[in-house]
Amino acid sequence: MIHEHPLDGLREAAKALVQRHFVGIAESDGTQPTLRAMYVLKLQEARAVLAGQASDLISGEAQIRGITPEQMAQVIVQMAAQSAQLELARMQTNVRIDAADEAGVMAVLDELGLSASLTVDA
Repeated sequence: MIHEHPLDGLREAAKALVQRHFVGIAESDGTQPTLRAMYVLKLQEARAVLAGQASDLISGEAQIRGITPEQMAQVIVQMAAQSAQLELARMQTNVRIDAADEAGVMAVLDELGLSASLTVDA
């Protein structure tokens, strides 16, 4: 990728670093990608349960855990909300980087403890 200005390159490098940071947080629980895909289905099913529909998947997991399907659905929806907040934080950070000058980019990274991870070529 060719950048017209050195600041563009810094911003792109910073956003790549931020993405790795937030992905690292999201994946810190060790959940495999196949299971993460299942979580999308579980969220859809959980929302259906909370809307009064039945779900064999949610009912089955709830039975295994000894709770009601509605309780299980609430847990799943809350977990998805946490993931959504993480993604919003990542996007907000990217917007801040896009609007920042060089010092501002480094300040944003520093807030996340990432500035030492980015080397800036002079």
